[in-house]
Amino acid sequence: MNKLAVLSFSLAFILAVTACTAPTTNKSPTEGGKLELSEHRGIDRLLLEAGRTQPPQSTELKLDAAGIAIAGGDILLASKIIDSIESPYVSKNSTRDYSYFAAEVALANDKPLVAIRLLEDQRFQNIALDTEMQVRVGKLRARGYLLGRSYLASARELVYINRLLPTEERPENHEAIFSTLLQLSEKTLQLQAEQSITSEIRGWLSLAAMTKRFQDDPLRQLNALKKWRQAWPNHSAAVIVPASLQMLSRIVEERPENIALILPLKGKLGAIGRAIRDGYITAHYQLTPDSSLTIYDSSSGDILDIIAMATSDGAELIIGPLDREKVTEIAQTKLKVPVIALNRTLNREINRNLYQFGLAPEDESRQVAEQVYREGQLKGLIIAPDSEWGDRNVEAFTDSFTGRGGLIVDSARFTDQRDYSDLIKSLLNVDSSEQRAASLRQITGERFEFTARRRQDIDFVFLLSNATQARGINPTLAFFYAEDIPVYATSHVYIGANSRINAIDMNGIRFCDIPWKLATEDRTRQLIVDTWSGASSRLSPFYALGVDVHRLYPRLQQLKELPEEKIFGLTGILTLNEDNIVNRSLMWAQFRDGKVSTIPMIFDHAL
Repeated sequence: MNKLAVLSFSLAFILAVTACTAPTTNKSPTEGGKLELSEHRGIDRLLLEAGRTQPPQSTELKLDAAGIAIAGGDILLASKIIDSIESPYVSKNSTRDYSYFAAEVALANDKPLVAIRLLEDQRFQNIALDTEMQVRVGKLRARGYLLGRSYLASARELVYINRLLPTEERPENHEAIFSTLLQLSEKTLQLQAEQSITSEIRGWLSLAAMTKRFQDDPLRQLNALKKWRQAWPNHSAAVIVPASLQMLSRIVEERPENIALILPLKGKLGAIGRAIRDGYITAHYQLTPDSSLTIYDSSSGDILDIIAMATSDGAELIIGPLDREKVTEIAQTKLKVPVIALNRTLNREINRNLYQFGLAPEDESRQVAEQVYREGQLKGLIIAPDSEWGDRNVEAFTDSFTGRGGLIVDSARFTDQRDYSDLIKSLLNVDSSEQRAASLRQITGERFEFTARRRQDIDFVFLLSNATQARGINPTLAFFYAEDIPVYATSHVYIGANSRINAIDMNGIRFCDIPWKLATEDRTRQLIVDTWSGASSRLSPFYALGVDVHRLYPRLQQLKELPEEKIFGLTGILTLNEDNIVNRSLMWAQFRDGKVSTIPMIFDHAL
């Protein structure tokens, strides 16, 4: 190849990979990052030089360029450079850098399985790494397993590198180990602790199991921590205790003793209010029978007067109200004591003494959007009811999904109907296929065999419906040739008591839901189900809300001071944002052969 040809190739390559590198303010994985001008020039020089040379030199030059792009946050450019490398394993250095950088890009693009495969490649495994690189790779593997929901494998990676870290970096690593293990159930933690070979991992597992066992009761948790430290005096977690456990003494000392519960016990919200009350009371008498609880009915009367009465009666903390308009009203007033409202304000009003904890359905729609995008489904259809509830959830899903780079190809709305054939047929463009066949028969005058086809430009369907509607819509999708298209839904498709015959009609639907309905190990939940028949009906999420607000209130300060802190509740994994809004992360499940199964981890082999 002559010099002119080499130069032309180099310039063409630079133009191809840098066309999207103009500085931007967004560093999302799918867009260009904000690189400095000097970084752009450095990348250009490296790529130009790479075009003049052959592997291994050209490979290493491109990897240097990819490293600069990753450091500058331009994942898209880094991905293009890495994809252009034809001989990544041509030397030890290139094998090391290619595996690491390609895995980092994969994680940035929410592809943990790809990242782990790169780091488990035998060619990479055979390379001796210095201490710094072992730490970096360990953190990367831990991130990959964490994204793939293989929590034990992720924690093991962090435990392994802990001894390699400088002393000042170990507290942060301890927090990561502990928070990762807490994603597992107490039963799993205990079982893994009994089977663990190394004492270091066994100690971490037993600490996490103890924490989960007494998560409802800070006092018992504190006493159990003291016993654990006596049993493991030399363990790394006993030397540097996770921050949330360090706060236990304070939590116990500052726990409010006089609680006011303000709920609607009559009227249109009465059934929901009574379910929350009964859930709360069960947790109260099971765990804090010595504290004072006063219940106020908010069905009638001015909410500000009721708040004032509860405060005058000595309440140190108020839980409620439930009605959204009343929550908005108290958000606009000065509150003398902390209030945990059981809904959100209408216009996102905030108040430093108001905590907003509710079961907003829009939160579920946003989580579906996140899950769909993470699974690589980028083009979808929406089927939703023609109602105000449908409008709010379609908007929440669409904003979240398109904001990540997804595309809503089409949507359809339904009303109260039993036959969804026309709606689904039109949405899938099956009627257009039939019309083309009819026109062709008319033109040719010939009769011929014809199989209708659906549209081919979609990856998934997002279904907003209740269980009855889903039983009609899901089989209709399959009938009109969309049986291979995954269907995602919110918790509204699962009541929790579907017969197997009815559930068969929903086979394949993936949905998010609360642990109350999908995980049955919780002792408080079982006591409530045994006591109240309504706890297994459509009201079950509100019984769960009552239990969770009891678990939440002693740990408010813990959640505020430790942004990564979580409460593993019956309504989901609870966190608190800077506006004092409680966010929930739900579980995922799928209808299979008439039964509901929780969706397993991505990396089953890693356990």
